[in-house]
Amino acid sequence: MGINFKEVGETQKSGDGFEPLPEGRYNLVVENAELTTASTGNEMIKTTFHVTEGSFKNRKLWSNFVLTPKAYGFLFGFLRAAGSDLVTQEDVEPNDIAAGLVGLKVSAYTEPGKTPNGNPTNPLSKYREVTQGEELTGASLFE
Repeated sequence: MGINFKEVGETQKSGDGFEPLPEGRYNLVVENAELTTASTGNEMIKTTFHVTEGSFKNRKLWSNFVLTPKAYGFLFGFLRAAGSDLVTQEDVEPNDIAAGLVGLKVSAYTEPGKTPNGNPTNPLSKYREVTQGEELTGASLFE
């Protein structure tokens, strides 16, 4: 079976590519979470999200949760916004946290940016609970 590059090109034009998403709030679901080691040597959870609705539905976004005491608050805020029962548990192992992230739904704010080496990025922040029936369209719902 051959590759249809014409179709691939059309997909890229329709917003399914890798360019940053417009600034705004998006409803997301955690597609994958894996425990790994950051370049600093600290444990972290690499998380893959996908947008659940709107014109960017199924686009992927990524976020890392570094597992250090200073950074625990970011992970806690995400877990609380997603309604995870992990926030009430004690002595949770990092692998169990990563496994518990998969399938969680959350609303997050993002704006396009660049990594230190100049690559485009969409950092996620301002997590909150997904409100039933709330339809977000990205750029129209700034924080």
